[in-house]
Amino acid sequence: MSQVFDRLQISGYRALQLVNLSQLGQVNIFVGDNNAGKTSILEAISILCNPLDPFQWLEVSQRRLYVGRSLITLRPNIEALKWIFSQKIGASNDEIYQAEILIEANGTTPIHELKAKLGEIYGSGVEKNNQKSFDRDISSPEEEVSSPEIDSVRAGLELEIAVNLASAQLNLFPPEAEREIFQFWENERFVQRRRNKPIVKNATIFPSYSSSELILERLSRIILQEEDGKNEVLELIRSFDNNILDIQILSLPTAIATLYIKHKELGLAPLYVFGDGFKRALVIALTLLTTANGVLLVDEIETSIHVSALGSVFSWLIESCRHREIQLFVTTHSLEAIDAMLQPEIATDNVVAFRLNHNGQAPQRFSGNLLHRLRSERGLDVR
Repeated sequence: MSQVFDRLQISGYRALQLVNLSQLGQVNIFVGDNNAGKTSILEAISILCNPLDPFQWLEVSQRRLYVGRSLITLRPNIEALKWIFSQKIGASNDEIYQAEILIEANGTTPIHELKAKLGEIYGSGVEKNNQKSFDRDISSPEEEVSSPEIDSVRAGLELEIAVNLASAQLNLFPPEAEREIFQFWENERFVQRRRNKPIVKNATIFPSYSSSELILERLSRIILQEEDGKNEVLELIRSFDNNILDIQILSLPTAIATLYIKHKELGLAPLYVFGDGFKRALVIALTLLTTANGVLLVDEIETSIHVSALGSVFSWLIESCRHREIQLFVTTHSLEAIDAMLQPEIATDNVVAFRLNHNGQAPQRFSGNLLHRLRSERGLDVR
């Protein structure tokens, strides 16, 4: 398989001063202590895949604040956006805030370098807003966007993004798409006419259970576009309950469209009847099946999945990623999850684990075969 990323070097992202990840695999497992930067690496990769979309930056910055909510209509959280960038220790309150992120990548990805600069800006109420913006929020047409007083002073941030694309791919992107500047103002909505398309197809799965609307959207797409996609979803969720017969989207006369599971014992039951592990596996399956030839990021992959189901879920997950040419990045705190991804029936030649360390130490890299020996022969705790 041709991998999207063979090497990544991340500097200036949150607490990651400089992290070099070389010889990446198709399946990449990040382990380490709490606050070692595992989730931050996934966030940095998701931004790298879609760097010219300002909403990607806003969503990532607020993801840890607003779990499970749509972030597109929210006013930018200026402080949360700052915390995406490394903080300067000992900076004076009078010093103008400036920070920079640099991410370099090798592989089949068309993007080889991302530079992002963030700085404080101040202006009056007559300052020009973001280009391509609406005068009212597209999600709340009845709500007028208030204009600041002409003599007021606004505080905000300016995000400058520069992308270096591979020379063979330059003709696929208009020159103006390589550099973007966005302004985010305190207590003002950021509204843009359209979202920029990702340079690399990608999706992120969080520890929290995703919204039903997202599940419905993805299942609808799979049913309409893929002949065998629905059967693959059923194959996975039957590992939790072999009494499942079918999965359907139904719209009853008194309710909106809802996901139902056809069950041998329960009959036609709504999704919310089933446990969190079942829902988590369903989210993973639907997300994977709509991310072919891209990158899938799963934070705390073992969340809500019982140890007894880990083997079947991960076996399906890794084989499906291989079949659909998806590069997988996961974080975990669980030895059971690591062991489940190193089962004898799973080829481990393209599985890699990285143990992240504190104090700026370089990550320790374990190939899948070495990791398997360390666990099966020595029983070492590689976390």
